[in-house]
Formats: sequence, C-alpha cells, structure tokens
Amino acid sequence: MLFTRHAAEASPLFERAAALRPGVAAYHLWLARSYAEEAKTSGNVVRLIEIGWKSGTELETAVRLDPASMEARLDLLRYYVLAPRLVGGSDAKARIQAIVIAKRDPALGAFASGYIAYRKKQYGLARTRLHDAVQLATTRETKVLALTWLGYLSQETQRYDEAFAAFDEILRVGPTHTVALYEIARTSLFSGRERERGEAAVEAYLKTTPKYDEPSLDDARALLAKLTSSSADRRPAPSQPR
Repeated sequence: MLFTRHAAEASPLFERAAALRPGVAAYHLWLARSYAEEAKTSGNVVRLIEIGWKSGTELETAVRLDPASMEARLDLLRYYVLAPRLVGGSDAKARIQAIVIAKRDPALGAFASGYIAYRKKQYGLARTRLHDAVQLATTRETKVLALTWLGYLSQETQRYDEAFAAFDEILRVGPTHTVALYEIARTSLFSGRERERGEAAVEAYLKTTPKYDEPSLDDARALLAKLTSSSADRRPAPSQPR
C-alpha cells in the first residue's frame, strides 16, 4: 500500500499541518492514521513507543475538537483496544467510547461493542452485536462496516457460509466496496470451497484501484497464487484483521 510504504515520510507532513492549524480535527485524525501506518513497517522499538503515545494523543485531540465525529471516536476506540497499556491502551476507555457512540448513533454503538467483544474473543456477544448493527444501520456505510467485521468474525470462527453471505451482501448494498471481493477469495482459501468463485473474485479485485487501507494489488496477486496452487488444500487458518 502506497500510504503504508511512505508513512514515515508522510507523518512529518501531517505533523506540520496539525501544528499550523491545531484547531482542525481532521488534521489530528490523519496524523494519527499516518502514525498507525508507520507502525506497521517500523522495526524501531523506541519509535514505536513514541508514535504509540502520539497516536492516542492525536486521536483524543481530534475527538475533543470535534465531539460529533464518529470517525474519530471509532478510531480512538480501536486505539484503546489494540494499543498496549504501556502506550495508552485501555479496555475501560474503549467501553466509555462505545457508550458515547451508542448515545449518538445506536447502530455504530452496536458495532463498537461488537468490535470490542470480537477483539476480546467473546465471539458470541460479538456476533449478536454486529448483527444488531446491521439491522439498526440507517446508512450504507454503517451497514457495510458491520457486515465487514461480521465477515471477519465468521472467517475466524469457520462459519464460512456466513462469511460468504456477509461479503456478498456488502457487494449488493455497496458495489464500490470492492475489498469484499478480496475477502470472498480469502474465505474460499480458508474454507477450501468454491475455489473457482474465489479466483474470479480476486481477479475482479485486481482490476480495481485499492485505497490506502485496503489490500494492495500485490497482496491480491499473492492470494490468487495461493488459490491456484496445487498445495492450496493445506488451508491457512484465518487471522484477526488489524
């Protein structure tokens, strides 16, 4: 992913923008996202600790400047769930964000609590709350978000029919969300089923232009190679997405 590969160069630019316009919440949000992408490729432990703290600070600033931004609140919730306690991670703070989100948007609140449960491997609760989010969603974006994580959950718990159904539904309600094609292919690989469908899906994905936070075309080519390999019957276990 282009953003990921150049995040170390992008972060100082976002830092400069946030310093010049400290009252703009979006600049702090994107700075935090740049730090997160940088962390994926950095092997410098000191730098990882530094940007870990900075990520949380920038997200908290974004939420303070724009309390109505569900985008910033969801990023902050994810940060609290995923970050080690050493750099500011906190399950309690994540749950507080979920409560605040639910008061403003019940569907996103259901998603937030489902996301927390998923990360804590409370899969039954996660499935219930993600289904609630799908049912409560009043926007296509929220429905796609909930269906995406319902698909991830179904992959991880080997409920592959439900995974296929979730990603199919994404393409029905939001055809531009082509990352669902990539996930259909991954579901085929994990399950060892519908191999031709998986190959067709990833080939269709290869004709798209992925966003910075979506699997790259190189990722898709590697996935296609696994699907078409004669050794593909040795299926990999699904792993939790970031």
